Amino acid sequence: MKKKQGTVAVALVVRRGAIRRFHKLKQKTASLPVEVSWDRRLGDRRTASGEPSTDRRRTDRRQKPPFTWETGDFVIAPKTGQRNGK
Repeated sequence: MKKKQGTVAVALVVRRGAIRRFHKLKQKTASLPVEVSWDRRLGDRRTASGEPSTDRRRTDRRQKPPFTWETGDFVIAPKTGQRNGK
């Protein structure tokens, strides 16, 4: 599949504080259709005391993070607007 020049195909989200990993990924992907950004989350949104009384979801969507999060301090994510084949 050909990409338009300047089109970002995927995003690499780097764990907070992994400065060397962030700079290395920025350097290595400079000529590729990749966006490297920091993880903006400050913590888990849910807490034990903040559990909703009724959960309308049928299953929990949260999954174990990919191995790259633990070993490489980053994850590969589809670029916004390109999920589910869009």
